[in-house]
Amino acid sequence: MVPPPVTQNAPTGPPWGELEPDEKRERVLDLATEVFTEQGLDVPMPRIAAAAGVGIGSLYRSYRSKEDLVAALLVRQLGLLREEVLEAGERADAWTAIEDSVRGIAERQATNKLLSGALGLTSERREVVVAVAEVSLAWQELIDRAREDGTVRSDATVKDLRFLFASARAADEVAPGGSDRVVDLLLEALRK
Repeated sequence: MVPPPVTQNAPTGPPWGELEPDEKRERVLDLATEVFTEQGLDVPMPRIAAAAGVGIGSLYRSYRSKEDLVAALLVRQLGLLREEVLEAGERADAWTAIEDSVRGIAERQATNKLLSGALGLTSERREVVVAVAEVSLAWQELIDRAREDGTVRSDATVKDLRFLFASARAADEVAPGGSDRVVDLLLEALRK
């Protein structure tokens, strides 16, 4: 499940020294998201510091380790995903909301491997577990609405959506664009 990207090209706004600690953390997250998306999670911290226009010491004062930075980035991305699912849940037709959201997320994950990689590195951290649970709850509420409407299988769960997204990622590795076919097939299997 990949939320919309949050990126910017270069540090903008006030100089680093004039920023409050929370603003510094947000600036680093913005730029780290961009760097990790373009170059992968193996990028060393000095490269992220350079992208942020700060020294490595300043970066480590904002995030004590690379794992802390990746976890914060993931929690932010999961928060955006949760908001997207909640917004979709406001639509009158729950099934269409599920279908449109799943297609959009699958399309983004085909080009952005950041979320799944970050989840693999930080999945046991408490803040990540909480963020995943919040996204899962938002999805489950939407699935429950669709079930009440009679448009989704009675045994459908959030785990089915996780299977769908994992299958879509795998399909793209087998053949470019394969995720579209897998999403079509698995959405049809979920629909009542």
